[in-house]
Amino acid sequence: MRRARKPGALVALKLALTLALPLALAGCGHQSTQRQQVAAYVRHVGTIEGKLAKPVLAVTRAGGQFAAAGRKSAPLTEAQARALEQTLVQSQAQIEAQGRKLRMLHEPPAAGNLHSLVLRFTDGEVALTHQLAQMVAFLPRFNAELTPLGPAATRLAAVLSKRQAFGAAAVAALFAAKAKALRTFAATTTQTVTRLRLLSPPPVLKPQFEAQLGSLRGMGASAGRLADALASGVSTNVAPLLTAFDRAAAATHTPAARRAQTVAVRAYNARITRLAALAQAIARERLRLSNSLT
Repeated sequence: MRRARKPGALVALKLALTLALPLALAGCGHQSTQRQQVAAYVRHVGTIEGKLAKPVLAVTRAGGQFAAAGRKSAPLTEAQARALEQTLVQSQAQIEAQGRKLRMLHEPPAAGNLHSLVLRFTDGEVALTHQLAQMVAFLPRFNAELTPLGPAATRLAAVLSKRQAFGAAAVAALFAAKAKALRTFAATTTQTVTRLRLLSPPPVLKPQFEAQLGSLRGMGASAGRLADALASGVSTNVAPLLTAFDRAAAATHTPAARRAQTVAVRAYNARITRLAALAQAIARERLRLSNSLT
């Protein structure tokens, strides 16, 4: 006699299948919604990146023009510097505006990495643009403030080179003339330092700036001590004072000063390299997300 199948087991099986079907359909719907959210986010990011392209390109061109002027040892004119600075300031404002739009986007979890990469790139581009604008504004003023030192040093060298004097009165007059020239030079260095301290060097140029300030202070102090020694008529202790003056004049070219400047330049270049790497990572992540949508 054939055993009857338990109706309870059949009902349970049908119930399980009935429940599983809506759950499976709901899962597909959720996955489809996620894909739509990711696709929408990628489109929004693409739109913002399109608007970023123009200011980023303007920054790249400004940086190239600035670097070319430096390689040719032909400083930018005041008008050129102002125009470049204006371009960079405007570009920075545009990049910041797009960065704010990026932060307002609600990224789906699957696009979290892309969102982080794009924000890091935008922030890095803003910081780099700001520092480049600082350089463009700083260097012409820095060079202009140093310009009077050349003629002042030439005049001082001409007076100090006079070595012959006959008679006590002539020797005293020569010492007095040298002391006066030294004090005039010391006053020039003091005025230059005062004006330079009003400037704000960007990080990449700060070591050079600090070395120049130190050199000017050292030369001014040494010139003052030399003037006092010559004015007193005592020339026996002039040699060490001249050595101190020469050492201060060469302070911007010491190994320590060169190392500090090299470190600053490498840090600046590393920021550019990181931005390029971020741009590549963004492209790879966008491609990965696009492939996941198909």
